[in-house]
Amino acid sequence: MSSVRGGLAGVAMAALAVGAHGFAGGGYPGSSGVMMLVLVTAALGAVAAAIRPRAALPMLMVAGQPLCHLALSGLVQHGNAAHAMEFTEHGPMAAAHTVAALGCALLILIAERLYALLSHAVRVALTRPRGLPVAARARRPRSVPAPKALLALGASGPRAPPVTA
Repeated sequence: MSSVRGGLAGVAMAALAVGAHGFAGGGYPGSSGVMMLVLVTAALGAVAAAIRPRAALPMLMVAGQPLCHLALSGLVQHGNAAHAMEFTEHGPMAAAHTVAALGCALLILIAERLYALLSHAVRVALTRPRGLPVAARARRPRSVPAPKALLALGASGPRAPPVTA
């Protein structure tokens, strides 16, 4: 299940980062920006697959958005490095990336939960029902002989009143 989460995190983070970046006016990346974005989101997807608490996924994705922004801003081109560092100063850009990251994390967690429910339902539907377990045959208890000490006292059994002489 964690590999599904990691793959979804990487792919969705790349798609939503490009959309948020373009929506906020940052333009769309060239081939070098896309390559940087693929590397960044592949690494973030591997980290998302390795983290144990699912609640850490939104924090990872929000932390990964500045890295996606740096990749999309074209750090490989020498003239855009100063513009790439203005991520936090450009409010709409930071807001668009943050909303994209939180929305992406929420969708991934919902998809992961629905996948678990659906796979369980399919497993239940396709599994052949087993017969009821056969109970062991009940044995009748053997009769317990009366202790000889009670018979010597004049009782007819262990719970009977004494016999008068």
